[in-house]
Amino acid sequence: MSKKIRARLISLLISAFMITSCGNASQRAENGAVSQDNVSFEESSDRTSSEDDTDNESSENTSDRTSFEEGTSNVSSENTSDITSSEDDADSSSSDSDVYYNKVKDSDDIEDALVITCLKAGAADAFVLESDNYVVMIDTGLDENKDKIVEFLDEQGITRVDDLIITHFDKDHVGGADAIIEEFDIGNVYVTYQSKDSDDITNYYAALEDKGLTEQVVRQDFSFELDGITYDIYAPWKTEYTDKTSNNSSLVIKVTYGDNSMLFAGDAEEERIEELLETPGLESTIFKVPHHGRSKSNFEEFIEYIKPSYAIITSSKSEPEDQDVVDILEDNGCEVYLTRKGTITITMTKDEIGIEQE
Repeated sequence: MSKKIRARLISLLISAFMITSCGNASQRAENGAVSQDNVSFEESSDRTSSEDDTDNESSENTSDRTSFEEGTSNVSSENTSDITSSEDDADSSSSDSDVYYNKVKDSDDIEDALVITCLKAGAADAFVLESDNYVVMIDTGLDENKDKIVEFLDEQGITRVDDLIITHFDKDHVGGADAIIEEFDIGNVYVTYQSKDSDDITNYYAALEDKGLTEQVVRQDFSFELDGITYDIYAPWKTEYTDKTSNNSSLVIKVTYGDNSMLFAGDAEEERIEELLETPGLESTIFKVPHHGRSKSNFEEFIEYIKPSYAIITSSKSEPEDQDVVDILEDNGCEVYLTRKGTITITMTKDEIGIEQE
């Protein structure tokens, strides 16, 4: 964990006050190998470039797509585990940080914390997860904000991203991937299948090629563990959906540390949510709301299923969250945080949660 993160944690713990919080899987060896139970990967094939698709909901099928198959298979023999702007929306927010923590912990316990940064990056997803010895990124925001994301990582003293997870290929999730790959040492790259083309995607594949990296297309659910933290990745059940295939192809990630967990739901639409409602074990302390807080017909059922205490929505001033989504969350006892009001830092230990918003 970087010195700056440690200093920020110490500051957070000293200023904290009491609240109520609520709430391995497979083991990862020291070399970073993933569990081979219930996992299927496919190496990426060459893809042709196309004009940037400005519609995030494009669902054009690619010719190399394969059908979803149930069962167990092994990781590809060429695993990559050891392969070495414009302004944000200027929403007004309180100058004082909102800080929540269960209780002050001894400084020695800071070493056991997982710090999750939910970056203010417009209506886009960009999350940095830092534990004692590893860094994981979930999505990379928009191309126009990638320099700011790189700057943030540099400020934290980060030189390597051990696992880069791209939930799906919309521009507000993959847009900064080329910069992350170019600027940092990368371990594994996990993605869903490609269902569209865009300049952002072309730039992403060019960056992979330049670094000699091969993505791993997740076809089956699998788990890995880092620093005692479990990362469960849930693959989409289909390779084509009735509507909005790109959004519905989202990988969903549950991060679990002791009694606490956070569920990242990508841009899941109604069809993908129906799959998740049939997936056991998704109850989570914190919920990253899908699709920037856009209303879904089965959203309330989903919230009742996963029972979160806190919710994070990645929205912007120009693309705000739907109020009925916020109402459903609050009616179900959730404290709601919006990235359009500032970057959110979550400090998670095995039994406590701290949340700070800039």
